[in-house]
Amino acid sequence: MISAGALDNIPARQPRLGLFQGLVSRQLPPPWYTVLLCALARAHAVYYYSLPAELRLEVWRLSFQPRAVEVRYQPETDECRTITHPPAVLQVCRESREEALRFYHKCFGTKSQEPLIYFNSSIDILYIPRHRPMGYDDTSRDFAECILDTAEHVKMLAVDHVLPDVKRPWETYNKLCLMLGLPNLKEAYMIISTESDDGESGAGMEIEIIDPKEDQEAILKVMKDIEETYSHELGEIQWEQEAQEAFEDDTAQEEDLHQLLKELYDHTLNACHDTDS
Repeated sequence: MISAGALDNIPARQPRLGLFQGLVSRQLPPPWYTVLLCALARAHAVYYYSLPAELRLEVWRLSFQPRAVEVRYQPETDECRTITHPPAVLQVCRESREEALRFYHKCFGTKSQEPLIYFNSSIDILYIPRHRPMGYDDTSRDFAECILDTAEHVKMLAVDHVLPDVKRPWETYNKLCLMLGLPNLKEAYMIISTESDDGESGAGMEIEIIDPKEDQEAILKVMKDIEETYSHELGEIQWEQEAQEAFEDDTAQEEDLHQLLKELYDHTLNACHDTDS
């Protein structure tokens, strides 16, 4: 456990903060390119797998989808649970699974439970919701110790922003301990609200992190509240200016993948047509 004294000597390197919103649904659909890859691999297997292995493996890697992996630690059973589905690329075919397993590893094991949750530390965000009756309680404070070796691999963390009128006295300290317990944390996201895509409750649903829909005044108010909450311990807050750039990079990568898949699709269809002729 991190003691109160540990907060007096916080290292100069601090995670950048960003504000986002959570969009929940019963099961997030796989990205379009994974669906297309699956269709191509199954419908035109002979032609698809005649492509150079380097090209096929690059396609599988480009299909990796950043996820917000929701993890809830249950102290009663000393285990971590999730409602986040495994990445779809693990289920396309044997080749895609073998390549994906070079990047996705089973994580969040505890002293008594084996790791079972697939996590890619390069692109996945660890999301710890405010699900306990006492809010962010001591299970959040001690989370890094509970998940053993996984803690050092987490680079991006998301937690719920708690409104001042409902926040309990210990929650700020416990969330700080949570962040400090992840030694390689680079970015921390505050989820300012969640909404369902079908109007139902978000309980038991997967979460997708999106840009906040609140107006500018509401967002600035939240930012001011966060700055006032953490300024004593963290000093001047470094807001994540690169978050939008990261999303733009993802968009550019998806455009590259779109072009690659189009060429791959055309190549496969042409090969089928030539054979049929």
